Amino acid sequence: MSKENLDLFLRLASVMINQKFKTSPPTELQLEGEAKDFRAALSEKLPISDKEFERVLKELKASMIVIMSDGVFISAQDTSHQSWLPAARSDISFFYWNRYKKYLEDVKGWNTRVTTKLDIVTDEILDLLGDPRDLDKKFQRRGLILGDVQSGKTANYTALCNKATDCGYKVIIILAGMMENLRVQTQERLDAEFAGRKSKYQLDPTADQEIKNNPFGVGRIPPNDINKRIACFTSVNTDFNSTILKSNDLTLRTINEAAIFVVKKNKNILKNLHSWLLSNNADLNNKIDLPLLFIDDEADNASVNTNKEDQDPTAINAAIRDILDSFYNVSYVGITATPFANIFINPDNLEGKTDDLFPRDFIYALPTPSDYIGADAIFGNGNEDSSMIRSNADYSSAIIRIKNIEMNDYFPFKHKKAMEVNDLPPSMYEAIGYFMLANAIRDIRGDVTEHRSMLINVTRYTNTQLRITELINEWIVVVRSELGNFSKLSSKKTSRIQSIQFLHKIWDQYKFANMAKMEWDEVLSKYLHRAVAPIEVRTVNQQSGPGSLDYFAHSKTGFRVIAVGGNSLSRGLTLEGLCVSYFYRNSIMYDTLLQMGRWFGYRRNYEDVFKIWMAEEALDWYGFITDATNELKLEIHRMKALNQTPAEFGLKVRQDPNSLIVTARNKMRSAKLLTIPINVAGKLVETPRLKADAKILKSNEEIFRKFVATLDKYGVEKEISSNAKFWSGIPKEQVSSLVRGFDTHPWQLAFQSLALADYIDESDDLELWDVAMPQGLSKKTIEFDGAIKKFEIFPAERVISNDGQMIRISGTKVKVGAGLSTKIGLTDEEIKRANERFEALFPNDLGRNKSDSTYLIENRKPILMLHVIKCKQLIGENEQKLSPEYIYALGLGFPSNGKKTRTARYVVNVNELKNWDSYSLDGEEDDDELS
Repeated sequence: MSKENLDLFLRLASVMINQKFKTSPPTELQLEGEAKDFRAALSEKLPISDKEFERVLKELKASMIVIMSDGVFISAQDTSHQSWLPAARSDISFFYWNRYKKYLEDVKGWNTRVTTKLDIVTDEILDLLGDPRDLDKKFQRRGLILGDVQSGKTANYTALCNKATDCGYKVIIILAGMMENLRVQTQERLDAEFAGRKSKYQLDPTADQEIKNNPFGVGRIPPNDINKRIACFTSVNTDFNSTILKSNDLTLRTINEAAIFVVKKNKNILKNLHSWLLSNNADLNNKIDLPLLFIDDEADNASVNTNKEDQDPTAINAAIRDILDSFYNVSYVGITATPFANIFINPDNLEGKTDDLFPRDFIYALPTPSDYIGADAIFGNGNEDSSMIRSNADYSSAIIRIKNIEMNDYFPFKHKKAMEVNDLPPSMYEAIGYFMLANAIRDIRGDVTEHRSMLINVTRYTNTQLRITELINEWIVVVRSELGNFSKLSSKKTSRIQSIQFLHKIWDQYKFANMAKMEWDEVLSKYLHRAVAPIEVRTVNQQSGPGSLDYFAHSKTGFRVIAVGGNSLSRGLTLEGLCVSYFYRNSIMYDTLLQMGRWFGYRRNYEDVFKIWMAEEALDWYGFITDATNELKLEIHRMKALNQTPAEFGLKVRQDPNSLIVTARNKMRSAKLLTIPINVAGKLVETPRLKADAKILKSNEEIFRKFVATLDKYGVEKEISSNAKFWSGIPKEQVSSLVRGFDTHPWQLAFQSLALADYIDESDDLELWDVAMPQGLSKKTIEFDGAIKKFEIFPAERVISNDGQMIRISGTKVKVGAGLSTKIGLTDEEIKRANERFEALFPNDLGRNKSDSTYLIENRKPILMLHVIKCKQLIGENEQKLSPEYIYALGLGFPSNGKKTRTARYVVNVNELKNWDSYSLDGEEDDDELS
C-alpha cells in the first residue's frame, strides 16, 4: 500500500474509533478489535498487509490513549471584568473553532478527549480576555499563558485565534520570536491551521484569484464559506511591509473577517507596523476601534523591559506598548515556558495603566498531554523526588554525558571567536553516527517520508558554527561514499572499511538490533546507505536565514538534517523529528537552558531512539531547573486554592530562593550589592556547591563535628523508621551558630549562611529543631564524638566535580540529599495528612510527584539535615586539583508559615559573583555573534 493510502486508512480508523469512544479511551483489546473490524470492512477498497496493520495499530495506540489534565489559572480580583463567554456561547457559531477541531481530529489524528480538553482550556482563557462584542466597554487585558518547552503551546494559541475570531476579535497580531526562520515556521503553521489559505499567494499581486482562493489545511475542512476568510497581512515570503499592503489595497477597513499579522520581535518592524496602523486605520483620537488580540510568543524573550524604572523602556518593549496603546480594546497574552522574566516585571502602580506587560489580569498554566516527553521524563530519573509532574515513562537513559576533559581540547565553554577548529570531538562523531543509524531505524519502521533532525549546539559564534558544518560535511561525504560502494559486500570485507566499522561499533554499543528487530548485516546491506544518503548539514543562525531549515519544502520526501547553530536554535524553533541532540553549553540561567532544550516534545514511534549528548554541568542544572519550574506551577495551584492574584504570585516568586539566579543575572551589569527579601518558609535549602579551598573545607568539617558532638547534650535521640540518626528538640541557637559558621560557594545563592542564621535567630516559631544524619551506602563508616558516647555513620557515596574554584556534588538536581527526606521526623498521621493536602490540589490531574516542600507543613518542627559524603570519584580538569576524601554539607527545611509573611534578608554581591564566575551569564539571549 502507498504511504498516502496507509495514512488515509489510519485517519479513517482514527475518526471511526474517536466517534465510538468520545469520553474515555478504549482498552487495548477494544482498540485492536475495532481496528480489525475496520480492516475487514475496507479489505476490498483499502487492502492492508499484516506488517502495515501492525504499524497502524501502534500508531492508533499511541494517539488513542493520550489524555490531558485540567489547566489552572489565577486571576485578579477585578470587578470591571466579568465572565462573558458562557452567556454569549449560544449566539456564536464557532465556525473557525469547529473546523480547526475537526482538522486536529481528522487530519492530525488527535483523539476527541484531547480536543475536548483543548476546547475547555481555550474557553477558560478566552473568558479571561475582554469581550470583543461590547465595544462601548473599553478594556486593556494583560495575561500570561505558561506551558512546557515544545509541548504544543502553538496549538493552544492557534485554537485561541480561531475562537477569538468567532467571538469578534478583528485584529490578531502574533509576535513569533526574533529570528526570521521562526517567524516563517509560525506563519506556515497558521496558514494551515487558522487562515486556511497559503499566505505567500495572498500578498502576491501577480497570483490569480483562483490560486489565492485555493483552500489549504483547515480551508479544506467542510463546510466552505467564501465569506469566512482570514486576511493575511504577512506571509511566508515577507514580514510586515506597508508597501506590499498598499499594492494590495489592504487596510483593516477593507476586510470583513479578522486580519492576522505574524511578525518578528524587531524594533524597526514593530515601529513600522505601529506607524501603519495609525496612519491607515485610526480615528480622530488616533485610536483604532477594532478589538485586538495580541499574542506574544516567547514573551520572556526581548519583550520585557530590562531598563531601570527611571530610564526609557527597551526598544522592543516600547514598540509593543505603543501598538497596544493604539487600540481601544486590547487583550495581550504572553506565552512562554520560562516565565521568570515576566514575573520579575514590577507590578506596582500598574492598575488601570498600559505602561508595561506584567500579567496583572491572569496567569494560566496549560495542561500537558500524557505523551509529552518533557523535563520530568528526561531529568527526573523516575525517582520519587524527581518533580511534581510525572511522565508515563523514564527517559533518563537517553542522556549521554559529555566529559569536560574531552571537550576542553575542542570547544571549551569560554572559547574565543577566533578559535581555530580543525577537528571534531570523538563524542560528536559518535552522536552523528548514532543519528545515521537512527535514520535507518525510522526507515525500517516505515517512517520513510517523516522529517528527522539532529541538533548540534556547542558555540554561539557564527564562524565557528560554519567551520563545524564544513567538517561534518566532509566526514558525511566519506561515509556516504563508502556505504554506497561497500555496504552490500560480505561482512568480512565491510569490517575493513573504517566508517562502516565505526558505525557497527555504535550499533552494538547502543543495542540497535533490539530497536531494528534485525541484525547488522541486513540493515547494512538493505537500509543504511538509503538512510544516510539524504542527510544534509545546515548552519542555523542570523546569517543563514529562514531557508536553512525549510521543512515545508521537503514535505513529500522528509527532511533529514543536521542543524548546527547556537542561540538561533534556542527559542521557539521546532526541529521536526528531532532524534539526536549534541549540547555543550554551561549557562545556569533557567530560561536559557530550558529554551535550549529543543529535545523536549513528542516522539511518536521513535521514543526509544532519541538520544541527548550533554555537558555534565548542564545535566545537574537541568534537574534543578525542572524542580524549580514545577514548583512555580505548583504555586499556581496553591494560590488558586487561596484565591490569590497574579500580583501576589509575582511577589512570592520574586521572594523564592530559586529565583536568585534570575535576579543576579538581571542585575549583573548595573549593581554591585543587592539586598533581597527571600521567603524560605516551606523550602528545603542545601549546600551542594562549596568552595574548593582546603582550609575552608577543613573549617566546615570542624564546625560540623563540633555541632554533632553537642546533639545528645541538647536534644533527645530517637529511633525512627528512616535510615538516619535522629535527634529532636535542638535549640535554635545551636543551629544558627552552625549555619553562621558554614562557608559555601557564592554561586550557591539559595543558601546564604549569614542571612539564614539571622532569620533563625529572629523567628519565634523556629525555637526547637529536628536534626537528622542520613545514612549512606558506603561500606566504610566514619566516627563522630558525642557528649555521652561516640557513634558511627555510613556516609553517602556521591560523585563530585572540582574545577579548582567550586566543588559540585553531582547528580541531576543540584541537590545534596535524597528526595523527600523532609518526611523524616513526621508521624505516619502527619505524612498521611500532608499527602492528602497535596493531592487535594490536583483532583483531576494525571498524577503528580511530591517534592520536599510537600512535607514542610505548618506546625511541624524545622529540620536540619547533616550530610556526610564520601567522594566517590573526582571529575576534574587535571589531577592536581583538590580531591577531598569526605565533604560535609547541610540542608535546612523550614516549615510553611501559612499566610504569614516573613523574609530573610539575602545579600547578593555582584562583584564577588563575577570573580567566581565559571558560567556563561551574558549574551545568551542575544542573536548568534558574527566573528
